[in-house]
Amino acid sequence: MKEKWKIPAVIVACSAVAWVGVFMINERFLPIVSHAPGIDLVFIPSGVRLLAILIGGIWAAVGVSLGSLFLAGPEFQTMQTGTILAIAACSGFCPYLALRASLRATGVDAGLKNLSPGRLPVISLGVAVGSSLLHNLLFNLLGLEQWSGFVHHTLAMAAGDFLGMLVAVIAAFLILLSYRRPLA
Repeated sequence: MKEKWKIPAVIVACSAVAWVGVFMINERFLPIVSHAPGIDLVFIPSGVRLLAILIGGIWAAVGVSLGSLFLAGPEFQTMQTGTILAIAACSGFCPYLALRASLRATGVDAGLKNLSPGRLPVISLGVAVGSSLLHNLLFNLLGLEQWSGFVHHTLAMAAGDFLGMLVAVIAAFLILLSYRRPLA
């Protein structure tokens, strides 16, 4: 029974650490791209989150959600526990749901066997738009944002997530390419 939980626990832990680490680096070194609280015009952590969820599935979504609890800052101190938990869950599971829908729409199977580099930008765009819609819908339903800014915030978040995903995916591709061995 213990063996059954080892791999999911590793995926959860690695996803949480990667999410928190890249989020903190993004906040420290890229504050210039901040558009509004929670919305960056280039949000590289969204790309790391996408890669984690592509590889680790729902367990990576759990890890991102748990990592988001760690990132809860002073603005969360006045919120109720249920609201904080909903926001943390949203950060992992909204992108997961958007990814599942994007994979289905692009015809990529669950095992990612037919994932091609050409489909990654389309999938990234679908995840960015879908996740941003779900995030901002939750924020508005919880009263954290005004409905009048819904479209503006959703578009800004989607653009930042998409650009961050492209940066992370290209960086991952280049890293993998550098380790690729030439054929004999």
